[in-house]
Amino acid sequence: MPAKKLPVKDVLAAIDMDAKNVYKELEDDEKKGISFWLLNRYASSVSGSREKQELAVLKTNEYYNKNYTVVSRHPELQWQLLCLSAKSDKIEYHKWLGLKSNVTNKHSKNLKILEKLYPDKKIDDLNTLLSILTEKELQTILEDHAVDVNA
Repeated sequence: MPAKKLPVKDVLAAIDMDAKNVYKELEDDEKKGISFWLLNRYASSVSGSREKQELAVLKTNEYYNKNYTVVSRHPELQWQLLCLSAKSDKIEYHKWLGLKSNVTNKHSKNLKILEKLYPDKKIDDLNTLLSILTEKELQTILEDHAVDVNA
């Protein structure tokens, strides 16, 4: 029998509301349909202020990812740790963060500049840096390195 897929938004709502007992109540085919890797990606991404977003990443890393190799053998414990890391006073909107970024012309230009500034860094790391920097922070870096972006 194929695994029964549960709606991701319903699963995330249960995790947000700290419903640690829900996993025990699922049927075996529903448990097989849960992708903890996918839930981890969603749980670490919330809408709201930068502080709220950073806290979600920090909690997910500290509670869930830190000992992932050990925890991955215990699905119920994974569920409980996700509930702990995503616990909220309300159901959150969890935006999907894709693995590939859409590169705009401006992003591409900035990436080329960062490649020159940091030749020892991987492209993925530079893309990540660009995705988390604000425009003001990027300008400060460029000014500190005396980079003329118009050249």
